[in-house]
Amino acid sequence: MWAILQKHRMKLNIKILHLIIVLFLSLNLASCQKLTNGSYYEKIGDLKLNYTIRGKGPIMIVGHLSSGKIGYELTLKPLEEYFTMVYYEPRGTGKSEVPKTIEEYNQTFIVEEIENLRKKLNANKIWIFGHSDQSSVALEYALRFPKQTSGLILTGTGFIGTQQETYDRRAKYEKERAKESPWFAQVLKDWDYMIEHKTSTDENGKDLSDAPIKWWCYNEESSQKVIPIVKEITKAGRRKPINNQFSFETENERQKYLDYQKQFPTIETKILIVNGKYDTNNQPKYAEELQRALPNSKLVLIEKSGHFPWIENSEKTFQEIENWLQTVKK
Repeated sequence: MWAILQKHRMKLNIKILHLIIVLFLSLNLASCQKLTNGSYYEKIGDLKLNYTIRGKGPIMIVGHLSSGKIGYELTLKPLEEYFTMVYYEPRGTGKSEVPKTIEEYNQTFIVEEIENLRKKLNANKIWIFGHSDQSSVALEYALRFPKQTSGLILTGTGFIGTQQETYDRRAKYEKERAKESPWFAQVLKDWDYMIEHKTSTDENGKDLSDAPIKWWCYNEESSQKVIPIVKEITKAGRRKPINNQFSFETENERQKYLDYQKQFPTIETKILIVNGKYDTNNQPKYAEELQRALPNSKLVLIEKSGHFPWIENSEKTFQEIENWLQTVKK
């Protein structure tokens, strides 16, 4: 009898062990599943989102909360050699569904949307490319989901202040740039003329419509690289209004992020900050302040570029990214 019981126990143990191995392999395959390149329109959380997968390697998610994905699809192709790039259109942009309320455009919802997308992709961890406002989304994600964050590449960013401080910083740096650059001084004049006269042409019929885009750039040459991309973003569809109401950051939303900012020294994620040296919206000293607040970060300032360094000075920017990736892989 004892021998029979032992035999049954051994068979049971073997079956349990086999089940455990099968379960482990299934989970492992799911978490390491290779993504298939292509375009997708699927329900992520409560909304259907549009996204495209290209490249190879670890997963990197990129998409701007108000301008979508097309601008990055057209300009971040060099990163597809290192990452499986997931270009996605956040809620309300491009073909992605619009939420029911304006409050659902708040940053908290965008952060949770990225987490839901990570789960949909069956990825244990992700990288995030965060440009401009999306850099704050990336940093909040790293704070809230540290175990799911492999690394961040941030650009067009800095350590921010209150809404009034942001306005004052811009105004001050505008004056500084206008003194140094006759081209930028003319951009300011053209934009002021557009606002004052509610027109896109001056008294001589000169087209001024690109002045708001040029404000973000280093010079005429670099702006001509950016302008076609911005026009493609407009064609694809920026964030849509809800009940004729557009989404704007409230003072409460800004304060919430400022509170998050105080926690930045706790972020252990490896981070590259690559900013244009002449970004009117993010002066170098505030990029340096952000770098000091993030213990495992590196800052690179790109010459001859403004808010879009990977477009305005692409060769230098991607070389710096490649150099940094080589160091963090060691």
